[in-house]
Amino acid sequence: MMVQNNIVPNPCNFALWYTYVSNRDAELKLALDHELASKGTCPHDVSVNLFKKHVIRDEIELQESIQSSFSNLLAELGQDVHTTRAGADDLRSSLQQSMETLTQSNEPEAIKLVVENLISSTEKTSGVVNNFQQQLNAAELEIIALKVQLEQKEQDAYIDALTKLGNRRAFDKKIYALCEAETADATLVLFDLDHFKQLNDTYGHLIGDKVLQGVSQIMQNLCPDNALAARYGGEEFAFLIEGKGDSGAILAEQTRTMMHKLSLRKKGSNELIDNITASFGVAEKLPGEMPEQLIDRADKALYGAKHNGRDQVRKAA
Repeated sequence: MMVQNNIVPNPCNFALWYTYVSNRDAELKLALDHELASKGTCPHDVSVNLFKKHVIRDEIELQESIQSSFSNLLAELGQDVHTTRAGADDLRSSLQQSMETLTQSNEPEAIKLVVENLISSTEKTSGVVNNFQQQLNAAELEIIALKVQLEQKEQDAYIDALTKLGNRRAFDKKIYALCEAETADATLVLFDLDHFKQLNDTYGHLIGDKVLQGVSQIMQNLCPDNALAARYGGEEFAFLIEGKGDSGAILAEQTRTMMHKLSLRKKGSNELIDNITASFGVAEKLPGEMPEQLIDRADKALYGAKHNGRDQVRKAA
C-alpha cells in the first residue's frame, strides 16, 4: 500500500501505515484516507504530524514530563548557585576589608573587631555552602528517582499488563526493526487460542484471563534469547524470532505441545478445565518484505490451520 501511494519507506512511515492497516485508530484512518483522496499520497510533514499524534504520543508526553522535571530542578539549582556565589562574594569582601584594617592599625580593639567580623562572615558563608550541599544531595536523589521513573515508564509502555509479555507496541517496534534489516533472517509465529470465546462464555472472563496467563507463562519459558514473546491482541499471541523459518516452526510445535499440559480447576465446582489448544501460523520474512506483508502471510497460515482442524502448526506459502 505504501508503494502504491508513493509513500517513502522510512521507520516513521512504516509505523504510521502499519497502524493504519491494522485498523487500531479510527481517527488516523480517516485522516490518511482524506490525504489519499485529496492528494493521492501523504506529504512528509503531514506524515510526521500524524506519527507524533497517533503513534508515539505517549512517549512524547513522557519525555515532556521528564523534561519539565529536569527544568524545574535546574532552575532550583541555579538559584542556589546564585545564593552561594553571593555568600562567597560577601566573604571575599569581608576578607579584603579585614586585611586593610590590619595593615592600617595595630590597636587591640581594631584587631578584635576584625576577628569578630571574620568569624561572623565565615559562619554565614559556611551556612550558605552547607545549604547548597544539601540542595545538591536532594537534587541527586531527585535525579535518581526521575531515572527510575523513566525506566519504569519505558518498561510499562512495552509490557502487557495481564500477561507480562511484550504488548502490541513492543511487537510493532520489533517487527519494524526486523523488516528494516533487509539482510537479517526473521520469522514470525502467530497463534490464536481455539474456541476461546466459548471458554469465556462457559466459565467466565476470570477463567479466561487465567488461561491467557498460563499460555504466557509457557511462552516465557520457551522463548529463546533471540526472540520476542508478545500478546498480539485478545487471545492471539506472537513470537518474533531472529532466525530461519525452521526455528519458528520448532518453537511453535513446542508451544502447542506444552499447551496440552495446561489445565486449571474452577473454584467452587472444582471442575477441571483442560484441552486448551491453539492454531499456529509460521512465516519466514522474505527479502524486502514489509511488516504488514509478513503479518498477513502468517495470519493466512494461522487461519489455514484453523480451517484444517485446529490444534496444529502451518507454514506460510
